[in-house]
Amino acid sequence: MSSQRRKAFTIEEKGAIICRLENGESNSCLAKEFGVGHSTISMIFKNKNRIKQSFNSNVLKPKRLRKSRQENVDQALIQWFINMRNKGIPVSGPMLQEKANGFAARFGILDFNCSASWISRFKVRHNIVAGKIVGESSSVDQNSTTNWLISVWPNLRRQFSDDEIFNADETGLFYKLMPDKTLKFKGEKCSGGKLSKDRITVMVAANMSGTEKKKLLIIGKSQKTKMF
Repeated sequence: MSSQRRKAFTIEEKGAIICRLENGESNSCLAKEFGVGHSTISMIFKNKNRIKQSFNSNVLKPKRLRKSRQENVDQALIQWFINMRNKGIPVSGPMLQEKANGFAARFGILDFNCSASWISRFKVRHNIVAGKIVGESSSVDQNSTTNWLISVWPNLRRQFSDDEIFNADETGLFYKLMPDKTLKFKGEKCSGGKLSKDRITVMVAANMSGTEKKKLLIIGKSQKTKMF
């Protein structure tokens, strides 16, 4: 009687055999299918706990590795985002995607491709929402403004007609205008500060009735600063 040739099973094959035995398939059918003796199948089933543990570890290891490496991208990206918000720089979804791909390349994660869904999950994890920038509101003293409107303005208003009361304000015209919307942490005050140095300042003025509008006063930059 010739001896049966021993077959070397992979951990995945052993796991599949154990699963099929637990689902009711017979030892003899599996032995015939894989071309091994009954004792080989029995030995695999006898060691099922150890094999299952090894199988699960082997399957989950790449997943854990991918998760760990993506966590590095996540942490680097949130730190970059915090730095941008601290500087008052607007941040958009495409900017996050570009930075995430850049961090992944830096970490050597070649199979990472930042998708819109990954960014959506990133924003949910870190409580980031979209918000509209409201100019230079961070430099305005809201308490002083409110007090003036309550205590001073009513007395002044009674002394003049609508034609005599003018409102003037300055605004910046930026040549390299940044977006007026940004991603931000939920609950964070969304103020942009001075968005760019490449600007001219324009003052607009008109009376309360709208019957008189002053010419625009424009302040630009001189190549040679003049001393006064």
